[in-house]
Amino acid sequence: MEQKWKNFSIYKKGLLLLLLAIIGYNVVVNMHVFTRVVREFFRIITPFVIGAAIAYLLSRPIVKLTIFYEKSNAQFVKKKAHILAVISIFLLLLLAVTVVIIYISPIITNNIRDLIGNLDIYYADAMTWVNSIEANHFLYSFLPDGDEITSTELLNAIPLGDGELDILGLITNSLLTVFTNVINVTTGIINFGMGLIIALYLSIYKISVLALVNRISLAILKPKAVDFIKKYIHKSNEVFYKFIAAQSLDAVILGTLATILLAILRVEYAVTFGILLGIFNMIPFFGSIIATLIVVAVTFFTGGAQQALITFGALLALQQLDAQFINPKITGDSLGMNPLVIVTAILIGGAYLGVLGMFISVPVAGILKIFLEDFLIYREQKLGTLAGSNERENE
Repeated sequence: MEQKWKNFSIYKKGLLLLLLAIIGYNVVVNMHVFTRVVREFFRIITPFVIGAAIAYLLSRPIVKLTIFYEKSNAQFVKKKAHILAVISIFLLLLLAVTVVIIYISPIITNNIRDLIGNLDIYYADAMTWVNSIEANHFLYSFLPDGDEITSTELLNAIPLGDGELDILGLITNSLLTVFTNVINVTTGIINFGMGLIIALYLSIYKISVLALVNRISLAILKPKAVDFIKKYIHKSNEVFYKFIAAQSLDAVILGTLATILLAILRVEYAVTFGILLGIFNMIPFFGSIIATLIVVAVTFFTGGAQQALITFGALLALQQLDAQFINPKITGDSLGMNPLVIVTAILIGGAYLGVLGMFISVPVAGILKIFLEDFLIYREQKLGTLAGSNERENE
């Protein structure tokens, strides 16, 4: 009888493996359908993701304001401290969004439209400048000794429109891609609005939502496993939130200083470029370099080589000020990671998720570092205990 049940169990396992193989084969064959369904699912839940992200980012300001309201002498304020804190923070957020939409967004949109519309004029001006370079110009000092070439020959040697490499077309397409992506952000206003409403409800009913998640977790997992997960969620939250908050504050400071500096230098599109520099500065190492090159390249076309060179030097000095004084004061060595690890994380994040991946890759790497360190400590302690036991047995 036992042998029959054993054979039946083997048959069940074989049938299960066969079913899994059939399902796996169909998933691989119909991968395009699967990816389309997944993509559509993520499109539908986008407002919920945005809402959860907003609620998460505003959670600490809400907690701090709740504590402040709880110290009030007015009983109503003390009793409704959490709701009042949520409403206050969301009103400030709406005020900030309104200011951006009414005052800043039109400036950026007009700058982008103006830049794209005048691109051919800027290009013609740059080519006129190239043709005006004389033989004794300092730029020729960068050529190898013995090479004699005129500006016309140099210009003709560059395939600008008809050759394999269409430089003008490449520049135009690159700018259009960058700016189109920026403009496309405005098309997410509906999702952002819905996400804002979801974030408001999540913030108000935060305690109830967390209690429900805790009940579901305890119903599925053992209490020890739930405590373990909570511990690492708390650690991950500390790393992620601290990094994002510090980098955001640093981005606001650098973006403001960059806007003022570019306005003093009379660089066109100073506000747009200042915002660009601030946002890209959130990407360690690469962000500020990419943004600076974009600004200098466009300034070359709009203001000439001299202004581009001055702008480059000024932005380089500002970035050194940020790297040496501002950023360390705000962020400190919050992650304690090797620069090589940070660069690797940015490259991997950028390869898989683009600009968003470059933004979040560093704090994610910091979280993985916590897991790795705890695992190594656990293994070392376990191996040390085993080694100690073996030594006592040998004695």
